[in-house]
This record gives sequence, structure tokens and C-alpha cells, in this order.
Amino acid sequence: MSAADKPRRFSAGRVLFLIITLFPVALYLLAYAAAYIPPTRFWLVALAGLAFPYVVLINVAFLLFWLLSRNKLYALLFFLILLPGIIRLGGYYQPGVFGKQPNNTSGELPDVKVMSYNVRIFDLYNWERDKISDNTRGVFRLIKEQKPDLLCIQEYHGGRYGKVDIADSIMKYSGLKYKSIAFVKISGKERPYGIATFSRWPIIHKGIVSFEENPVNFCMCSDITIGKDTVRLYNAHLESIKFSREDYLFVSEVMNNPEGQEEIRENLLNIVRKLKRAFLFRTHQAEKLSAEIGRSPYPVIVCGDFNDTPSSYTYRKIASGLNDAFRTSGKGFGQTYDGLLPTLRIDYILHDKQHFTTHSFSRIKEPFSDHFPVVANIRLAGTKK
Repeated sequence: MSAADKPRRFSAGRVLFLIITLFPVALYLLAYAAAYIPPTRFWLVALAGLAFPYVVLINVAFLLFWLLSRNKLYALLFFLILLPGIIRLGGYYQPGVFGKQPNNTSGELPDVKVMSYNVRIFDLYNWERDKISDNTRGVFRLIKEQKPDLLCIQEYHGGRYGKVDIADSIMKYSGLKYKSIAFVKISGKERPYGIATFSRWPIIHKGIVSFEENPVNFCMCSDITIGKDTVRLYNAHLESIKFSREDYLFVSEVMNNPEGQEEIRENLLNIVRKLKRAFLFRTHQAEKLSAEIGRSPYPVIVCGDFNDTPSSYTYRKIASGLNDAFRTSGKGFGQTYDGLLPTLRIDYILHDKQHFTTHSFSRIKEPFSDHFPVVANIRLAGTKK
């Protein structure tokens, strides 16, 4: 080996290392951009956005490498690039040491306890004749324990064959006197599932934000009088990916036995098609809901199952100009979907920045549905008893 060959080999090694270093940076920038680029323009960016927290952590590992190698310039560049992404991680995890509010000693109205819960149609398919399932009893018990003032339910069901009145049971367990329920309509026929809002205070008006893409998904807004104030409460359920049992089994099989899978390609394409469809539908739904929120004549609280993460275009579009109760007062991982990944935070409580403050937030990790309920204590600013 001649001496002339060594610089070229060394240079080639450095180029390879630079490529290895820059690839995760490029992926990070793509994942970060997912919140700003509508999937209708470039839907693959939304796919990168799903992996955002993990892409950030990979780049943090490179940052630590540059720090340990004492390359201050590269370390500084990595830090500056990663800083916005590290801040965004607050949408997935909160240390629970910032943004806490003092107890209510000012004579203002008591905190309004808001609960949002996707109940997966109350586990209807596990009912035996007219008898509700253990999971349904668990949902009722949880509502009774939490004693919310405002309760938003997605994937609501009215009860089987009219023999079980779910609304009556919820009002009994919660003590809430007022309700607003909207059922899905398909081909002009009303189905017994949809969205329900229950309130401690009178609901003076109800409206529907419909989504043309899928009649099963929509948003219900309820105007509620609290003291001398009127609040508009949005209860939303956006497009889901609609993974089937076979999709989950396929993913599990690939993870456990990645070799010898003859139908991997077709199954993967099927999963990607479902992801793309959901990304595109949610883009239109989020844009329509955001416009409706912007036109509200009253301070707003927005609850619901967005079926998308804090690094998504959906979340940024709806949450723009609002406070996220988890980011303000949450603690730990915000996961709300009962899956393998702790980053699957897809259920939210948002509120007007000017008229409300969040004093506490909790995610209740109970297995009665495939979603975990979220609860926030919100105070109306400047109102008196």
C-alpha cells in the first residue's frame, strides 16, 4: 500500500461518516417539518412525523458523540438544529416541574373539571344479552370517581336495542344534569353511535361540524353557560387509521420473525395505504375545525380524539392559538392510546389562552378502552362566584 493511497482512504472514511451523520439530521428536519406541511401536498412527510421523538433521540446521541469527541463546532451546530425539536418533545413528555398554578384563593369560580374519553362504544361487543361488560362498568366507575363538570365522549353508543340507556347511566354516575348527543347518519339513517357531551351547567346551543370525507367522524360544539359567562366546548373525533386485527398481527409477526414472510410487501403496502388515507382525511378535517374555532364568539375549550401526534399538521392546525393542558400542567409521558409506543398521544384538552388557565392535568391509565381518558382542571379568568 503506497503512502499516496492513505489520504484517499482517510478522506473516503470521513465522507462516509459525514453521510451517516447527516442522514439522521435530514430525517429530523423532515419529521420536524411534518407539523407545517399539509399531507395533501406531500403525505410522506406526515409518516416521518410519526417517528419524530425517536428521530430526535437518535440525533441527541450524535450530539453527545460530538461533545465527547470535543468537537465544539459540530456539537454547537447539532444543538442549534435540535433545540426546536427538543422543545417540541414537551408535547410527548413533561417533567412536571414547570407551569404549575397556585391553589384557588382569589374568590374566583371553582376550577372546571374537564374530562375527555374515547370509550370504544363502551365495549359493546363483549356485552352478554342485556348485561354490560366489565369494561363498561369500569368506564362508569371511572366517571363516578372523577366527577367531571364537563364530560366529552367519543365513540359513544346509546345502548343495545334501546334496553340499556347509556346516557341515563352516565348522568346517574356523574351527577351531570345536561347532555348533548349527536349520532352518526349514514345514507339518511341515524346509527346509535357518535359523540356525547355532558355538562353540570345548561347547554344553550348545539352545533355540528361535519366532515365530508367520512360521516362517522365529526365534531360537536356546545355553548354552555357557566355563571355569567358562555363557553363553547368542542368535542371532536377525527379520522382514524382503521388498522384491522390482521394488520396488528402482521406487525407483531414481522417483529418476532422478520424472515420468511412471503406477503410482507403486500401487507406493508396495505398499511401504508391506510396511513395515507388517514393523513389526507385529517388534513381537511383539521383545517375545517380550525376555521370553526377561529369563528367562535365565545372562549373555547377543545377536547377530543385527533388520532394524530403532537408533531403532526393536524395537531398544530387545531392547537394554533390555544394552550395544551398537558404541556401546561401535565407530568410524565402523555400516551393516551393503549399501544406499544409511549409517544402515542392522540387525545387532547386544549383551551383559549386569554380566558382560561390550566391548574392540573392527568392521564388515567385504565384498560377499559383502547384509549386512556384525560382530565384537566381549568379556571375561567376574571370570573367571580
